[in-house]
Amino acid sequence: MNVVIIEDEESAFENLKRILMEIDPSIKIVSWLQSVEQSIHWFVTNDFPDLIFLDIQLSDDLSFKIFESVEVTSPIVFTTAFDEYAIKAFELNSIDYILKPISRNSIEKSIAKHASSIHRPPKSYRSILHDVKSASIYPSYKERFLVNKADELVIVPTANIAYFFKDNETFIVLKNGDRYAVKFTLDELIQLVDPIQFYRINRQLIVSIDAISKISFWFKGKLKLRLAPEFDEPVFVSREGATKFKAWMDK
Repeated sequence: MNVVIIEDEESAFENLKRILMEIDPSIKIVSWLQSVEQSIHWFVTNDFPDLIFLDIQLSDDLSFKIFESVEVTSPIVFTTAFDEYAIKAFELNSIDYILKPISRNSIEKSIAKHASSIHRPPKSYRSILHDVKSASIYPSYKERFLVNKADELVIVPTANIAYFFKDNETFIVLKNGDRYAVKFTLDELIQLVDPIQFYRINRQLIVSIDAISKISFWFKGKLKLRLAPEFDEPVFVSREGATKFKAWMDK
């Protein structure tokens, strides 16, 4: 089975790839696409795959934009954090979907559903865009975190968070400098918070745009960030990630 994965987060792509290989090593991932623009170009110049795994929120737009330019007929499994109204739209149109964070069990169910429907006529995804767009297609992001402070429980609004970082544990750092341990991994957190507000700089750090006080050019195409409150170590954006980071900053 030839599979295309459309996902702008490398960690999410690697997780999905690992799960697919565990389920069936004969699955061939023919392409990893990371944006609407890249996806449109690929579909215009290549044969359609047997199955597509498609993230809804991509770096340059919602992935529904792909179907406005290309008549895609491959079965699609959406990966999404959308609310119940949009999910209803997918259900009514028999589109499969997986709520993030992705698990092996959810992928197995989607592949089984694909196998059972393989002889059905191909879908016209353009024809359902109106129904999906008229639903509530805005992701519902985590608005607060419940954390431990000594012998108390404290509610931390997400709007007060400067960044998340991973040491031996995962920590929240607030704009006032306070920090608390949380039970989530960074892979889970990047799916829970608004991607317009938060960005994963590297394997150790997710930052709020409000926490970035200075951006400097560095050697070999890197960018150096100053955060407020300051992080314990120098913070760099790699040369490979600089273009995507600047696009996020410029939204």
